[in-house]
Amino acid sequence: MSTYIIRRLFQGIIVLFLSTFMIYSLLMVTPGGPQDMIRQMRAQQQGGKPINERLIIYYTQLYGLDKPYPLDYFLWLFDPSKTTDTSYDLAGNPTTSTIGINIFGIAGSGVLTGNLGKSVQVDLGRPVTAVLGDRLLNTLILMGLATLLSVIVAVPIGIISAVRQYSRLDYTVTAFSFVGLSMPTFWLGLMLILLFAILAKQLHDAGWNWLPYFPTGDVGSNDVADRIYHLVLPVIVLAFVSIAGLSRYVRSSMLEVLRQDYVRTAWAKGLSQRVVILKHALRNALIPVTTILTLTIPTLFGGAIITETIFNYFGMGKLYYESVQNLDIPLVMGFLLINVILILFANLLADILYGVADPRIRY
Repeated sequence: MSTYIIRRLFQGIIVLFLSTFMIYSLLMVTPGGPQDMIRQMRAQQQGGKPINERLIIYYTQLYGLDKPYPLDYFLWLFDPSKTTDTSYDLAGNPTTSTIGINIFGIAGSGVLTGNLGKSVQVDLGRPVTAVLGDRLLNTLILMGLATLLSVIVAVPIGIISAVRQYSRLDYTVTAFSFVGLSMPTFWLGLMLILLFAILAKQLHDAGWNWLPYFPTGDVGSNDVADRIYHLVLPVIVLAFVSIAGLSRYVRSSMLEVLRQDYVRTAWAKGLSQRVVILKHALRNALIPVTTILTLTIPTLFGGAIITETIFNYFGMGKLYYESVQNLDIPLVMGFLLINVILILFANLLADILYGVADPRIRY
C-alpha cells in the first residue's frame, strides 16, 4: 500500500504541474483577460485618456506579462527575484511589503510559496487566500449539511429499494430518482423561493400566522438559529438532487452484492435479514458509493455556483461566479488551483478507502 501511495503521489505531482500550466495558459489568452486588459489600457493611453501608468505596470507584473512565454508561467510558480511585493490602488498609491518565504533557502514569491496574488476586481487589493478564506466557512457549512442529509436519506432508501426490488416502494423511489436527476437546480431553487418564501410570507401576513416562511437568500447573522433558518432552502435544493443520484448508486450496488454466493450462504445459515444486509452485504455494496462520496470533497470547497447565486449565498460558488464575471483572473486561478489539488486528493483517498472497505482489494 505504501509503495502504491508513493507512486500515486508522484503521478499527482505531474498531473498538478500540467493542470497549473493549462490553467495559466488558457486564462492568459482568454478574451477580455489580462493581455486584452493591458492592450486596452495602452490603447486608451494612446488615445489621450488619462491612464495611471503605475496600474499598467502593476497588472503587467502581477500576471507576468513583462516576461516571454512560457518563462512567465515558471515565474508565476516561483520568482526568486521578487522579494518585495508592491501593489497600487485605483488612485495609484503604492503599498510595498517584504516577502520572507524561502524554498530550499531561496527567498522569493509565487504559487509554490502560497502567494496566489491579489484580487483585482471583486475585492481590490486583498490577497486571494484571504478572499477565499472569507467564503470558505460558509460553503463548508452549506455543502457539509447538504451532503450529510443526502447520505442519511439516500443510503437507507437505496438499501430498502434493493431488498424490495420491483415493489411499489422500489417503483416510487425509481420515479423520484428520475425526477430528481432531471430537475434543474435553478428551477427547483426558484420554485422553493416562490412557494416557501414569497407566497408563504404573503399568506402569513394575510392572517395565516401559523404558516412559517423562509428567507429568499443571504447567509444570515452569526446566531446559530438564524444561520440554520437561512440554510433550509439551499440545503434542500442541493440534497434533493444528491439523494436522487446517490440512492440509485446504492440500489444498483446492493442488487449486485445480494446475488453473490457468500450472501446466499449467509441466508442459508439462517442469519437474520438485518445481519445479512448490514454486516455482509452493505460493506461491499458501499465500495462504488465510496467513489461518489470522496469525489464530493472538491465540491465541499467549490460550492454550488447556481444554487449559491440564486439564494445570494456568499460562498465559494458565488465567489467563483463573481470572479469569472468580473475577469478577476487571480481569484479564478486560485479557485481552480485548489480544486485541482482537492480532486487529486479525493481520488487518492478513494483508492485507500477501497482497501479499508474490502480486505480483498490489494495494491
